[in-house]
Amino acid sequence: MRTTRVFDVAVRLSAAAGARARISLRDEGGYRVYVILPAGISAEAQLAVLDVLATADRFGQDRTGSTQGVWAEIDHEQKAAP
Repeated sequence: MRTTRVFDVAVRLSAAAGARARISLRDEGGYRVYVILPAGISAEAQLAVLDVLATADRFGQDRTGSTQGVWAEIDHEQKAAP
């Protein structure tokens, strides 16, 4: 089930980054998990974040001024045709 995967990514991303992860519904369908990375995040934590992001259908990074965040998108599960 995709929602279980979404919560798994959120929990793992939050633990890896040491910050609160937020989940939102995408207008196009599916979910986005977003976390703002703390300043001075260690190289080890950065690698852990990348490991989690690699499990998503898509992922990326947002940078605004001094704030840096990462996101992971999980698509809705497609039902097979009968």
